[in-house]
Amino acid sequence: MLILFTGKGGVGKSTISATTAVHHASQGKKTILVSSDPAHSTDDVIGQKIGFTPTEIAENLWGLNINAETQAKEFLERMNAGMMKLTANVPGFDPEILGDMAGFPGMEEYFGMEMIYNLMNDANYDVVVFDTAPTGHTLKMLTAPDAIRAFILRILRMKAKIENLKGFVFRKKSETAKVVKELEEICDRIETFKKMLRTDDCSINLVSIASEAGYQECFRTIKFLRQIELPVKHLLVNQIVPDFGEEIWATVEENPAAAMTHRRFQIQQPYLDRYRSLASEYQVRLVGITHVPFEPMGLPALAKLSTLVWGSKGMI
Repeated sequence: MLILFTGKGGVGKSTISATTAVHHASQGKKTILVSSDPAHSTDDVIGQKIGFTPTEIAENLWGLNINAETQAKEFLERMNAGMMKLTANVPGFDPEILGDMAGFPGMEEYFGMEMIYNLMNDANYDVVVFDTAPTGHTLKMLTAPDAIRAFILRILRMKAKIENLKGFVFRKKSETAKVVKELEEICDRIETFKKMLRTDDCSINLVSIASEAGYQECFRTIKFLRQIELPVKHLLVNQIVPDFGEEIWATVEENPAAAMTHRRFQIQQPYLDRYRSLASEYQVRLVGITHVPFEPMGLPALAKLSTLVWGSKGMI
C-alpha cells in the first residue's frame, strides 16, 4: 500500500505523513516513512536522524530520506554526452545548446519515484508513506513524459536535418538510438507509476491550510490531478482554530488572547466553506485537523495526534 501526501510547503505535510506512518505501525503493519523533501523536515518531526537507507525508528516503523540528486545528475550527464556526440561533427554547431535541453524538469522526482516503486514491491513493508516535496516538484515528475517526448521529436528532426547536409555522412545512429531508448523507457516507467497510483493499493492525499494561498494551490492541484486521471482520496485541512463557543468568545473585549483567537477563527470560516464545496465537487473526503495544545514532534506526540487525525478506524 502506498499513501502519498503532497501540498504547499509549510502546511504540516511532514507532520501528517509521520502521524499516518506511526498510526499504521501501531496497527501492526510494517511501515516505512519516505521523504523526498530536500529540507528533511521528517528528521525534525520524528525527532531522530533518518539516513539515505532504511532506518529503524520503532517497532514496525522505518524511515528513509530519498537522495535522488546523484542519479539525476548522472542521467543529465549521459544525455549531454549523447547529444554532444550526435552533433560533434556538424560545422558551426554548438552541441552544448542541445545538451542543455536535456535538463528536464522533474528528473530528481522521477528517480525518487523509482525508489518508491521498488519499495512498493518490497516484501519487507506493508505500507509506504511518501512525504513528497512541495506540490510543484511532484507535478513536474508526473508531467515529465510530455517534455521528454517533445525532446525526442527534436532529436529525430535534428538527426534528419544532419543526414541531409550536403557531403555529411551521419555515423551516429547508435548514439541516437541509445538516447531515444533511455528517454522512452523513462516515459514508460512514469506512466506505469501513474497507473499504479490509480489502483486501490494507492491513495493520493493533499494537505492544506485555511488561507487564500493554501486554497488556491489545493484547487489547482486537485483540478490538475483530475485532468490526468489521478484521483485525490483525502483533503486534509490543517491548523484549524476550533470553535470555543459563545462563553469564550464573549470575553474578547477584555481578553486579547481570546480576541486574537476569535479573529483567526473568523478568518478561516469562509475558506473552510470553500474547502467543503471543493471536496463535494471532486468527491474527496475532507478531514479537518485542529490546532493541538502540544508540539507534534517525537513518537509519543505523533501517536497522540494520530488518534485525532484518523481515529480508531484508521485512514484506509
